[in-house]
Amino acid sequence: MTAEFVLDDVAATLRAGKVQVNELYKFHAWEVGTTRASTGVHPKASLEAGSLFFRVALSHLARRIAVEADSPAEAFTLVATGMEESLSRRIRESAESYHRFLLNQVQEAQGEERRRIARELHDRIGHGISVAHQQLALAEVHRASDPARAEVKIGVAQQAIQETMENLRQITSELHPQVPVRSLEKALLGFLEAVEDDVVSVGLDVNGDESWAEPRVLDEAFLIIREAARNALSHAGPSVILMRVDIAPHELSATVQDNGQGFDPSCARERGGVGLTSMRERAELLGGNVAISSAPGNGCLVELFIPLKRQHHEPDRP
Repeated sequence: MTAEFVLDDVAATLRAGKVQVNELYKFHAWEVGTTRASTGVHPKASLEAGSLFFRVALSHLARRIAVEADSPAEAFTLVATGMEESLSRRIRESAESYHRFLLNQVQEAQGEERRRIARELHDRIGHGISVAHQQLALAEVHRASDPARAEVKIGVAQQAIQETMENLRQITSELHPQVPVRSLEKALLGFLEAVEDDVVSVGLDVNGDESWAEPRVLDEAFLIIREAARNALSHAGPSVILMRVDIAPHELSATVQDNGQGFDPSCARERGGVGLTSMRERAELLGGNVAISSAPGNGCLVELFIPLKRQHHEPDRP
């Protein structure tokens, strides 16, 4: 199609007696540059194609001019100049569009990486600091009446700080956890032990075969469920939190429900809380989604849905 536009410019140049390039060339060149950038075609290919087209088309037009033109030399010069100008403008504009597309891709990648780092810091580092703070506060409460219990809380806080330091080392070294979650149920039980609270009753029910989910799915699901429970413990003031996970061959679904003070989800979105945003982004990266239902005074329900890829197992050999 570019060839047709260039030949139209050549025809206009011959009619006008001076170089003519349709100003709409920019729009076509932008589309060509973006398409080639998105499909991985390097601008060098455009230059080579333009050079080949110039030689072939000019050779053909030269034969026509020699037979049909009243002043062949003048017509040939006009045709060559017009074709070169039309081609060079299109290639330059296409190359600029190509680079703009790549710059936008880099910017998007940087933005996504910043969001990912924010999720990692919030979910992995923020969680550990929150647990340590909570346990130290409980240790202070029990220090006078039950020193042994206070000592246990301090031990849990120390462990949380050590785990946070290890997570921080992992994030700074490769920005991804080295060891994925092997058992979602055990990971959630470990979380509940770390945030044990005398005031809140927490129930956990995990059903299905965890081998149906890939390790990455289990890892991300744990972070989402943990964040939902941590939000309830930190902000809702509930007396009961119920956590349920169902793993089927086609889907992992989970719910975290509390009877706390609740909130208006639309207001939470407007405030742009990192925790809720992180939960949604983690689910969306796996093709899933997070739904949050709440209202002031009516507790909160967080629902997680993640589709699972079917894993084909070879039949056991006799």
